[in-house]
Amino acid sequence: MTEFMHIEQGSEGLAVKDVQERLLLLDFNLGGETQHSVFGPVTAAAVAGFRERHGLPAGTDVDLDTWTALVDATFTFGDRLLYLRLPHFHGRDVLTLQSALASLGFSCNFDGIFGGHTERAVREFQQNAGLSSDGIVGYSTFSAINHLRHAWEGKDPLLREVQSLGFARAAEALEGVAICIYGTDEVARRIAERISNLAMATTSASRVVCAQSLAQVPDDSTLMIELFSSGIALVDLDMLATKGDQGMSDALAEQETVPLVVFENDLTINARLATALESVTAQQPRIKLYLAYAPHDGLAFSAREEQHAAIALLDAICLSFTVQ
Repeated sequence: MTEFMHIEQGSEGLAVKDVQERLLLLDFNLGGETQHSVFGPVTAAAVAGFRERHGLPAGTDVDLDTWTALVDATFTFGDRLLYLRLPHFHGRDVLTLQSALASLGFSCNFDGIFGGHTERAVREFQQNAGLSSDGIVGYSTFSAINHLRHAWEGKDPLLREVQSLGFARAAEALEGVAICIYGTDEVARRIAERISNLAMATTSASRVVCAQSLAQVPDDSTLMIELFSSGIALVDLDMLATKGDQGMSDALAEQETVPLVVFENDLTINARLATALESVTAQQPRIKLYLAYAPHDGLAFSAREEQHAAIALLDAICLSFTVQ
């Protein structure tokens, strides 16, 4: 391991240049001191400001703690592979990842530390996007999140509102794309039929149909949405931990690459469904939707709960297919 070189006022060379480039990335003004890679009074003042901003002891030198904080603060999302390890990854890129996941409907801590909650959110996003749910933010996961940058960049991840559409825009969405919804259990089939009925009540030209009402087999361009309210929707992380690496590999290998949306509440369903639909391909126009929230009585969905789920899902479908 290379010994860390303490950097202070009067130092020169590549190490000073590296410090100055990182400070510039953080919007510190260094005047003309960067031209000769000299650690002068302006750079010293910037270091002091950085240390104060990050809760480090007052000072103008770049010691090991300051350098570590400076590196963390200047990682850009995509610069490195992120996954759960000890010590945890931490830094600006992790904070960007957490912000993106939260804005896309996948709750996690917002602390810049890649811990267990963040890994869980990554796994949920990966399943939602039809990727292998391994909890590793590599090229495929980074690309999928970056592809959705328009949906999360510049948004406050802690503030999420339930969106809605006016009648005209909802009708336009329902008439614009062919969707076949079907359930694989009794509750899911009833909700699928309610969605179809609500869509038809919105506009008689709706192209959203329930499989039970089909008169003919849908063509290959029809988006198939499978609903289910029972079965395992997500990888059981605790179970995998007891089986070791091979158990995890075997379980992940069995997963489908069909985007899986977990409907837990009204606040996240719009973002999660939109994320899944962005991942659907023309060769495989299909998503799976798991009704994960528990009924109020703990035993069965009431007619009111089924209607509520149908309304929330239809709203999410309309929002996802409407140009914002």
